[in-house]
Amino acid sequence: MRATIVAVLFLAMPLPASAGMWDTIKKGASDTARAVGDAATDGAGAVGNAASDGAEAVADAASSDTSRTEIDAMASRTLKELFTRSAPAKRLYDESFGYAVFDTRKMSFMITTGFGAGIAVERATGARTYMKMASGGVNVGMGAQWYQVVFLFQSKSKFRRFVDEGWDVGGGGSVVAADEGANLGATFKHGIAVFQITEKGLMLAADLTGTKYWKNDALNAR
Repeated sequence: MRATIVAVLFLAMPLPASAGMWDTIKKGASDTARAVGDAATDGAGAVGNAASDGAEAVADAASSDTSRTEIDAMASRTLKELFTRSAPAKRLYDESFGYAVFDTRKMSFMITTGFGAGIAVERATGARTYMKMASGGVNVGMGAQWYQVVFLFQSKSKFRRFVDEGWDVGGGGSVVAADEGANLGATFKHGIAVFQITEKGLMLAADLTGTKYWKNDALNAR
């Protein structure tokens, strides 16, 4: 009945008034459709962004897992090679609270720059902390070096300080390591023993001048 009355009233209106009402109705329908379309677009965009963020998070996690696996494998290979080349190094390892292993790339062209990644491990618990290193300095000449550095820490305090505070080696950062001719003299110095392994074998001295070691927050985040 109500619909009939509305229809009658509408038909009874003069033509200009009827046309105005039609315009109002059409505009309202158009605005509603546009609002629905905008909402749908915004919703699709939100879903797309969420999906993209999720995919990036998964990719980052996979990349971090790969990096950790590669660093673990590098440390295992390096320790195996060190023990093969130096029996005293294995003895010091057995006496140590913890150790750290770094894979290093150093390039020189008047200015030396180096970078690398590594891991510090507490032997008793197996707790692992992934770390970074970087170095820089002035050098005459050019070339590239690839080598590994192994730190053995005699005490918990030395190990925790290295891991928690990092280590920044200033001038005079050449530390005594061991080579095949000096194996019997391999020992802790100030609670730390350092070995540098290159393609030529164990080096007598590891030049750590201008080198900084610190935690890799991205790889330690779980």
